[in-house]
Amino acid sequence: MKKITLLAASLLIGVASNAQVTLSQSVDPSTIDTGGVACWNSGNGEYRDNAFARTYDLEGDFSITGDFEVSAVEFGQGSADDGKVVQVNIYEIDTEDLSAATFTLIETVDVDLEAANDLTLISAPITATIPAGTTVAVEVFAPDEGTATFIRYFPGFNTAGQNNTAWLKSDGCTIPYSDSNTIVSDPQEYVINLVGEEVLSVGDNALSQVSVFPNPADAKLNIDAPASVEINSATLYDVLGRNTGVALVEGTMNIADLSRGVYVLSVETSAGTLTEKIVKK
Repeated sequence: MKKITLLAASLLIGVASNAQVTLSQSVDPSTIDTGGVACWNSGNGEYRDNAFARTYDLEGDFSITGDFEVSAVEFGQGSADDGKVVQVNIYEIDTEDLSAATFTLIETVDVDLEAANDLTLISAPITATIPAGTTVAVEVFAPDEGTATFIRYFPGFNTAGQNNTAWLKSDGCTIPYSDSNTIVSDPQEYVINLVGEEVLSVGDNALSQVSVFPNPADAKLNIDAPASVEINSATLYDVLGRNTGVALVEGTMNIADLSRGVYVLSVETSAGTLTEKIVKK
């Protein structure tokens, strides 16, 4: 099973959030401390075309079931020459095997690079909506510079590991989209992150307004909901999944007699089910 890096701040368990998140296939999605290979002629300095990509199955790998609003793509710059322009492309794909995928462009943006930003994470603002259930490829494309010399881009990454394949393609070197780690013996595990937020449905938005407090709690646990949401039931389970039998009375659960520890609260509402971890002091 792939372990996916998903950076977000949330107290809820299993509840959709509209907080901005960073999706990454890199174990360490922020460190850039080494540079990768690219197709170019070291003899005369001419740089050929290179494409570096990551794939994202939003629902299967990241449990994102709604539309995803992209606000930026982050990518590592191993090294680049002043004046090099790369394209950041987001494609809908029908398979994560890019050697066999069909690409449908969703959005693209050009990014001007500077040598002063070598070994850093570049953030490229880009606005796009990825429909629910879509698998995408996020590509950093560095075009062929023809006879111009030393206008290059080399991808950045770290060696902390990756959760899925990193891909490399270069028509100029007759390399179709291939697993980057099969091109050379050194690791080629590009950091390419997708930044944005999931668009909640009407029900999810209403459910996100249900609040449980205080947490941690000592004697009483309060559940508050807006007028548009009806609370049907609330059940508090221990870590073994046993019902504690604590009842919800007028929005409050009396937990004074429970032992200290971690519990799981399940609240059934007209907008869906909210599940939250509760700490009893």
